[in-house]
Amino acid sequence: MTQFNSILLGDNPFFGVDHLSHERARLRSLKNNSFENAVNVIRYSYENGVKDMMINTHPNIDEFFMELKNEDLLDKINFHPMIPYAAGYVQKLTEKGSIGVLKDILSSTGIKNEIKIISKSGLGFLKKDLGELFKVFLDVELLRLEKINMKVVYLHPAITDLALSLNLKNIFEIFFDHLQKNHNVQAGLCTKNFPRLIDKLDEWDLECPHIMTSFNKSGFLMNPSRQECETYLEKYSGKLVAMNILAGGFLDVNTSIEYIKSLKNIDSVIVGVSSIKHAQETFSLLKS
Repeated sequence: MTQFNSILLGDNPFFGVDHLSHERARLRSLKNNSFENAVNVIRYSYENGVKDMMINTHPNIDEFFMELKNEDLLDKINFHPMIPYAAGYVQKLTEKGSIGVLKDILSSTGIKNEIKIISKSGLGFLKKDLGELFKVFLDVELLRLEKINMKVVYLHPAITDLALSLNLKNIFEIFFDHLQKNHNVQAGLCTKNFPRLIDKLDEWDLECPHIMTSFNKSGFLMNPSRQECETYLEKYSGKLVAMNILAGGFLDVNTSIEYIKSLKNIDSVIVGVSSIKHAQETFSLLKS
């Protein structure tokens, strides 16, 4: 049975995100609005050896970080951000278009940072160059995370898989290079089509030592199939982080963990735990 190098806390339960039920997500969000429950769960997790956390740049992420800082937890956690926060950009793009979104985002960073980011992107920003615009998005997203311990920064699957479908090799090259040279952090990719990503990386002669993708017994978000994902997992030599191991809450914890521990080459797992009781049960099974 597989022994994982690390367990990552997922942030979905703390921000009211639920892949299967919008109503359940809404009620959870109301219950956890003050982040009091999140702080208690994170403290318990840290005290029991779970010191890593996956995080999205939610609209109220600053408030969340402040709560952790007030409880002397912020500097103790190793964060694995996933950027950009795609859900927020989709709504803004629909309402304002790409340039309108950029103006809003840049203005929110403050005038000094806005000037610095635009200066770094140079004429490419003015010419609407795709690569330079992508760098701007990365810089703005990471600006909100500059005060936390970042271990690996993952590209959101909405961007990863769109770039794959459009055969945009340069997006991946820019992502890897920009994060290393300008932010001194490791880059990873999150995808909903693990086999296709591996094939394209091989074709492009690109290496990605960190990949995050779904693995669960029901095949939830495992494209094109669970069987094919498992086959490619056996060939992957990097560090794979398995997410959605409970299939969005569809599977029970025992069944999910029994399956995920039967697989080889999984380095780490992400689990969303909504309470200390849930954390106790999940961690004990993962570590056994």
